[in-house]
Amino acid sequence: MTRRAPPLRPLALLLALLLLCGAAARDDAMAQMRDLLARGYYGSAAQLNGPNLVQRFPDDPEAHLLYARARYFVGDISGAQGSLDRASELTVGVVPASHAHLAGLLRFASGDAEGAVETLKDAFGRDQRYVYAMDWARVAWQAGLYDEALAGFAAASDTEQGAREPWPHVGRGRILLAMDRVEEAMEAFETAIVVFETFDTSDARLPSPAYVEAWYRLGEAYESLGRLAEAEVSYKAARSSDPNFLPAVQAIDRLTRRLD
Repeated sequence: MTRRAPPLRPLALLLALLLLCGAAARDDAMAQMRDLLARGYYGSAAQLNGPNLVQRFPDDPEAHLLYARARYFVGDISGAQGSLDRASELTVGVVPASHAHLAGLLRFASGDAEGAVETLKDAFGRDQRYVYAMDWARVAWQAGLYDEALAGFAAASDTEQGAREPWPHVGRGRILLAMDRVEEAMEAFETAIVVFETFDTSDARLPSPAYVEAWYRLGEAYESLGRLAEAEVSYKAARSSDPNFLPAVQAIDRLTRRLD
């Protein structure tokens, strides 16, 4: 009677264990790179971790995308574009919105402001993240495309994260003030103040710079309308929030001389 070979269970278990270990090592490496980028260690990410990452995982699109982001942050625009292109080539199926987001930033860095805005808007349309909308708004603002910037800030404030953030309203208010739409600007700054006071849970000694700026910009709006007493109240609120905020200190001194 011929014996059958026993099942290769130990080998199968060993292979499964190796696969799990490999996946864990990959996840740890990606997480370390993301953490470096989140904390602003762009030089290390671009010069050391990024090259090591793509060497270890040459066929992984995320490795190339993270390296592309690092290269963008250190100003290596052509290198970042090359890494992004490689990440997109390796992607199976639909290219993620994260690729479009970085592509938009690279287009802006290369001088194509209008193309950048459209690409960033597309990224947000595909994945409605707060940071995508804020970058869409910021790039449009810097390019002087004010209507697009207003749309981007409005989109950011409608996201789950943006509903708790004062920055989209501060940005919108600053643009409206520049467009001489003062009443709308004041409403935006007041909304920023309310949002911060509603959702802030920080124990930090100083509040968000957005909160300080919202009070200061509200003072500017009042001052532009000749409502000096209300402007002074707003400037003092900004100074009270951050005693070292020099623009508010200077504005109060200026108003004091005007009111005397």
